[in-house]
Amino acid sequence: MDLHNRLLLDDNILIITVHEPVATEDRAALAQAIDLLIDEHHPAALVITLDPDAGTPAAVSVILRTHRYCAEHSIPMAAVTSHPATRCLIRSNEPALPVHLHTDHALLTARTLLRR
Repeated sequence: MDLHNRLLLDDNILIITVHEPVATEDRAALAQAIDLLIDEHHPAALVITLDPDAGTPAAVSVILRTHRYCAEHSIPMAAVTSHPATRCLIRSNEPALPVHLHTDHALLTARTLLRR
């Protein structure tokens, strides 16, 4: 699983990018890898970006699970995907999770949520 992460030090926002399509059998490993990154970095907020090919139903499942994990730890989260059907699927399953077309919009949302 090709997973890229970076921590924006000024805002303590962790950005995780999923590059590859996520298959059903990859779900648990991806969720565990994301949880580990959250636990290692203790970010103030999280942004998960799905590259165009990565927006599978299994990836959506991981994003929804990660959103619940973040909510339990009071970590604001936003998601990014360029695929309209994937955005729609996320929004229909979790209306409270902000989903954006561009990472800069998700970062703005994360920063706004941090100020609340």
